[in-house]
Amino acid sequence: MSEIKLSKEEKQLIVSRLQSYCGEHLDFQLEQFDAEFFAEFVIKTFGPLFYNAGLDEAIKTHQSFSEQIQEYMDLKRIL
Repeated sequence: MSEIKLSKEEKQLIVSRLQSYCGEHLDFQLEQFDAEFFAEFVIKTFGPLFYNAGLDEAIKTHQSFSEQIQEYMDLKRIL
């Protein structure tokens, strides 16, 4: 699988949310530099898992719609 690429804005959003979470729930101030490294770790480690889960869900949804279309077409078939 290719590398997950996020925009600067998306990475900054992750960094900001990690800092907020640590400050609010862990009573720990995560500095910008450390937060960026932590964000990279999260993206590289968990990103592929989330990507694959989303892909699996899209495949299931597509299969379900395909089956519904096939059933509808079968009902409209002229015998």
